Formats: sequence, structure tokens, C-alpha cells
Amino acid sequence: MNKTTIIMVKNGKKFFFRFSVNQRIQHLILATCVVVLVLTGMPLKFHYTFWAQYLYALFGGIHMAPIIHRMAGIVLILLFVYHIIYLIRTIWRGQIVPLKQKEGLSIVRLIRLLLDQPLMPNFKDLKDIFDLFKYLLFLTSERPQGAQFTWKEKFDYWAPFWGIVIIGASGAIMWGKEIATQWLPGEVINFALIAHSDEALLAALFLFIWHWYNVHFSTSVFPMGTAFLTGYLSEELMIEEHYEYYIEVMKQEGFENEILPPHQGGGNDNIKKKPMEEIHSASELPRIL
Repeated sequence: MNKTTIIMVKNGKKFFFRFSVNQRIQHLILATCVVVLVLTGMPLKFHYTFWAQYLYALFGGIHMAPIIHRMAGIVLILLFVYHIIYLIRTIWRGQIVPLKQKEGLSIVRLIRLLLDQPLMPNFKDLKDIFDLFKYLLFLTSERPQGAQFTWKEKFDYWAPFWGIVIIGASGAIMWGKEIATQWLPGEVINFALIAHSDEALLAALFLFIWHWYNVHFSTSVFPMGTAFLTGYLSEELMIEEHYEYYIEVMKQEGFENEILPPHQGGGNDNIKKKPMEEIHSASELPRIL
């Protein structure tokens, strides 16, 4: 098995590993399914608008669009199940088994290990949110210095967990309403329709506004972030979004003398190298804004 290159140097520039091929494929399938579901579902929710009939017709109208919508839903549910299995397998083989062999496994150690996962929300996220508001309100000149995954990325990651459960369950009830009403009151169909429709709208707004802005349309990455394609993030973006993790990885990979300080909002032109002997610890790093 080839060892993952954590820091890839290309044409004198550093790029930092973020996502494996497996994770990128999962993201591609997720993104494709969600877009197809939105395009085939929103025309029904907004059937009274002028654009709904034209958009629905692009997917075959009343005869084909429902089939495409349901097939995309099935793929999304299967992907969700696969991702849960992928998580369990990755954590078990990569962390739990080595911990068990080295120190032995206990309930306390297992809980601590799970809570320490990079994508688990923690107190630092709350602090970063608080510090961000302080920065935006000009109460401080210091921006939050992100870890491996920021609170925004964690929100992006965990949001689909409840969304897929609600949308998937309500969609299944509506699809098999004849069977569902044999076991459940008829009112459940109405509840399922409301939950499916409104949660889908919320998911679409979240995707096209919050997520796409943060990863594609913000001034730092416009016109498009490329980490979801290449698996790597540029040094500039690492410094801007994940500075604490940037320092950790640079030291881990033997680039201590090339660590750059936080930079101003103008981009790489404002980044200046600083001798490593002047950078003693993460808490003492200069914060240039």
C-alpha cells in the first residue's frame, strides 16, 4: 500500500492532503444525487411557478422524472449506509485495533477516542465561533486559527445525517403509502409530505447558499475550490482556514523552518517567511491581520 503524501510540493508550492480517493468518490456521488433530487423534486413543490413545468420536462415529465427522483434517492440512501460502514471500518482498523494492541481497550478509552475524532464538534469550535464574531464586530484583530476541520466544515458534514434520515424515511413512506397505511395512521402520509418537502427545501438552500459559498464562491477560492477533485489544499488556504493544523503538519513532515505566519486578507503577497527560531509555539505565533 502506497503511503499517502501529506505535503505535496509541486512547482515550488506546497499542497496539503485533505481527502482520499474513496472520500472524493463518495462526495461526487452525494453531490450528484442531491442535485438530481433537487432538480426533479422542486418543480413539484413549486408547481404553480412558470419554470417548474419546463424544468420537470427536462427530466421526462410526469412519466420519467419520478423514476429518476426515486432512483437518485435509493442511491443516496445506499451511499449513506456505505458511509456509516466506511466510518466504522476506518476507525476500527486504523484506531481501535492499534489502541487495543498497545494499551488495551476500555469503555473510557473508546469514548475518548470517538470524541477525539477530527470531525466531532468540540469546545474549540464554540470558541472559534465566539472569536469569529468578536473579529467581525471589530472587538479583536485576531481571527480564529482553525484545526484540521473547522466548525463550518463540521456543520457541512453533520447536516446531511439528519437530513438524509428525515428525507429518506418520509420519501419511503410516500412511495409505499399503501403499505405504510396498513401499519400507520393515514395522517402520517400528510406529515411525511410536509417533512419531505420542507426538509428538501432546507437542504437545497443549505447546499446552494451556505456550502457552495464556503467552498466555491468565497473570495479565497473563487471561482471554485479544487480540494474535492484533487484531494489537496493549497498552502495559502491552509494558512487561512487551518492554521493550527498547518503548523502541526509542517512540523510533523520536517518543514519546521518553512512555517509561514498568518497572513492578511490580501493573499500570498502578504505572506512573509519568518525564521523558525522566532516561532516558539502555536500560542506564540504572530497573528497578522
